[in-house]
Amino acid sequence: MASLVAEIQYVQNLLSELGHNNKNPPLIWCDNQGAVLLSLNPVLHTRTKHFELDLWFVRERVAQGKIIVKHIPARLQVADLLTKAPSTTIFLDLRDKLTVDRKSTLSLRGDKEDTVLVRKS
Repeated sequence: MASLVAEIQYVQNLLSELGHNNKNPPLIWCDNQGAVLLSLNPVLHTRTKHFELDLWFVRERVAQGKIIVKHIPARLQVADLLTKAPSTTIFLDLRDKLTVDRKSTLSLRGDKEDTVLVRKS
């Protein structure tokens, strides 16, 4: 989550330099409920010593209102479709959330509108 927050901060800084200021904080969906609770809780625990710096970085951005972290169940995490090999039922459920148009048949030749004429030399 810390690397994602760093990437978000980089993109926000780049956009603000280009003159585009978005007032809405980005929303991060995380399927790890422990990580979500740790990012919101200002109390340190003995088990969090090895990632304390990353945790403080994320907590600081949450406290400043620069990001919002929410939990999402793992079965609804659309990003898993692009990074893991889900079962067929999960794939079919998540595919519709990507808003990608389906074609009834696949062809290596493409559609008739996509046909490109090749000039023989």
